[in-house]
Amino acid sequence: TMVQLDVCRDGLAQQKIDEAYRDVWASLEQVSWRMNVFDDRSDAAKINNSNLQPVFVGADTYHVIKKAIQFSQATGGAFDVTVWPLIEFWRQNEARNIFPSPEVVHAALAGIGSQNIRMLDDGRIQLLRNDTKIDLGGIAAGYAADEAARIFRGHGILNFFIDAGGDIYAGGLNCSGQPWRVGIRDPRDASKLIDVVALTDFAVTTSGDYEKYYTIRGQTWSHIINPVTGYPQRGVVSATVIAPTTMEADVLATALCVMGERAGTAHIDRLDGRYASIIFSAGKRQTITKLESQEYKNFRYKK
Repeated sequence: TMVQLDVCRDGLAQQKIDEAYRDVWASLEQVSWRMNVFDDRSDAAKINNSNLQPVFVGADTYHVIKKAIQFSQATGGAFDVTVWPLIEFWRQNEARNIFPSPEVVHAALAGIGSQNIRMLDDGRIQLLRNDTKIDLGGIAAGYAADEAARIFRGHGILNFFIDAGGDIYAGGLNCSGQPWRVGIRDPRDASKLIDVVALTDFAVTTSGDYEKYYTIRGQTWSHIINPVTGYPQRGVVSATVIAPTTMEADVLATALCVMGERAGTAHIDRLDGRYASIIFSAGKRQTITKLESQEYKNFRYKK
C-alpha cells in the first residue's frame, strides 16, 4: 500500500513537523509488517501458524482483531477477517483456470467465521479450528490511517490529509482554510469523477471490483469474497463510504460490496448521520446521506 501524507504548516516550526512525520512513518511501518499476512514475522502469520495454541500479539493487532470481530457481528458476516482460506482458494482456482463446483466451495467455507477466534484477556489470541486463518488486509490500512491522524494531532498538527492506498482521512481544513475535497472516480472510467465530497475530520474509502479481480475461463470475478457464500461478490461495482474513522470506512466499504445495494444501503441507513454511502450496482447509482445530523458541519456531501 502506498501512503501519502500532507500537512499544513500553520506557523509550526519545521522541526515540529519533521518530528511528527518521523513518528507517523514509524507507526505505519509497525502496522505494515505486524499485520501483513505475507510477512512471516507478523502477528497475522504467527496466529495462522499457531496450530490452535494461544499466541501473544502486539496491542495494536489485538485491538484490530477485536474490532474486526465486532464488525463481523454487526454486518452479519459480510466483513470477516477469517476469509483468508477463501482468498487462497480462489487464487488457486484462478491459477488452474478452474471454476469450482458448489460442493468444493461449500467445503472451503468450513473454517470461515469470526466465532472461530478466541480473544484471551492477557493479550493472546487463539484459533479454534486448524482450517481457520486470518487476513487483516481489509482493516489494517484504515487502522494505520487513524493512528497517523492521532499522532499528527498529538504533535499539534490539526490540518492534514492522509491517503493510505485509497483509505483517506481528512483532518481539519486544507491549507486554504476550506474543507478537504475528495474526488470519487467513476468505477468504469478512471479519467472521470462522478462526485466530490468535502470533508472535515472525516474518512472516505471506496472498494470495488474494477481494479483487482480474478480471471477464470475468460470471466472476471471480484477480488472481494463473500464470507457467507464463499463466492466472489457480484452486482456491486463499487461502494464508497464516509465515516468518522478510516477503519470504519475501510471495513464498511468492503461489507457493502458483499451485502449488495439494498442491504448495504439499509445498513448505512440504520447508522447515525455521520455515515453515508454511494453504491454503484449494475450501472445504477444509489446515494444515502443523513444530513439532518448535528454532525453535518463536519462532513458535507456535494452533488
